[in-house]
Amino acid sequence: MYSSQNSGWQAFMAKRKVLVSCVLGLFFLAIGADIRAELGAGHSQKKILKRGTDTTIWQPAAGVKWQIQLIDAVEDTTADADIWDIDLFDNTAATISTLQSKGRKVICYFSAGTYEDWRSDISKFDSADFGSNLDDWPGEKWLNIKSTSVRSIMTSRLDMAKEKGCDGVDPDNIDAYGNENGLGLTEADSIDFLTFLATEAHSRGMAIGLKNGGDIIGSVIDKMQWSVNEQCAEYNECDVYAAFTEVNKPVFHIEYSDETIENGSSASTDTTTDTTTDTSEDVATTTTASATTSGAVSPSVSSSTSASVSAVATSTSATGTPSAAATTTTTDADSTPDTTTDTTDDENDETDAEDGDSEDDDSEDDEDTEDDTETESNDTYIRKHKQRHNKIESRATLSASLKSTACNAKSADKFSTVIKNMNLDAWVEYC
Repeated sequence: MYSSQNSGWQAFMAKRKVLVSCVLGLFFLAIGADIRAELGAGHSQKKILKRGTDTTIWQPAAGVKWQIQLIDAVEDTTADADIWDIDLFDNTAATISTLQSKGRKVICYFSAGTYEDWRSDISKFDSADFGSNLDDWPGEKWLNIKSTSVRSIMTSRLDMAKEKGCDGVDPDNIDAYGNENGLGLTEADSIDFLTFLATEAHSRGMAIGLKNGGDIIGSVIDKMQWSVNEQCAEYNECDVYAAFTEVNKPVFHIEYSDETIENGSSASTDTTTDTTTDTSEDVATTTTASATTSGAVSPSVSSSTSASVSAVATSTSATGTPSAAATTTTTDADSTPDTTTDTTDDENDETDAEDGDSEDDDSEDDEDTEDDTETESNDTYIRKHKQRHNKIESRATLSASLKSTACNAKSADKFSTVIKNMNLDAWVEYC
């Protein structure tokens, strides 16, 4: 009997040991799992923290001075501006490097939301992605920004910007939703497209800004490093863009002056320029030297916008870059030889009648052909370099009190404001 009891007790103790071992095992397993979870969470947190702080994206501060030149390639880099907004296609890596060697930052402009038929990569586009024509901008159409093909082309343009050394990019025409785009594009489409562009730009180490698009600021401001705005003072909407300066991000603000090209013809500024150039050559030459040195016309240089425009127009013509004033002057000069040509024609006619020689007539025909070719060439130049700015001219003609309006706009006291004349690409005036 004792033996039976002893065996029972031993069995009980054995079961107890197994049970205790199981409990202890489960306990230690739980502790181990908890430790691993904490370590894992800590590791992930370190990863997230590192991603959030280890960035090379350039972020300019509000109020910084800037220059914008989009029509022609930059030749004069002396303008005293911390940031330059220039055309991606028209400028070389050497130009960008020259500006950066002077301590400048360079933003490279391209149209992300439209097709422009003068760009070097037009063969990449599929016509199926084209929407409506842009009013007053020949050769330009809205693009389907949801298209994989369009986005691939824009990433190629970002690659070009990276290769040229741009510090940031200025993608234009992202606001198709507010226009008759012919593609049914919405604000949501623009927000998605800008998110895509920001991700791609940032992955290449470049900053990016929002061009106009005031309706979607709240959805994209955290992804943008600045805003480029046109004419918010004219339309009393600067308070919308002040959302950027409130978080110390700049608003590069542009107001336009003396927009005189309409349907390819010149207007008042050109007439003023001719008169000023003809009657005040010495004054214009002196002012031109000042304008060329600074790269911008300050209020102290000229007493009126017309005088400033005349001075820079003369400077631009002197460097060989076509300008409205140069075009008008050339036209006036051409009118003088017309009389000589008429006299020569009469003499030639008499000679032809006497000698029966038609060689002079053939020569005149050749000259007419050359004139037609030259006119066509000039038209091509104007179309290529001016057309994307004509839309602005059709939007507004600013008042004589422009500078006061531009520089004292409500909520724009921290904006980086410039006043531009679209006939004079390199000219800006600051507040």
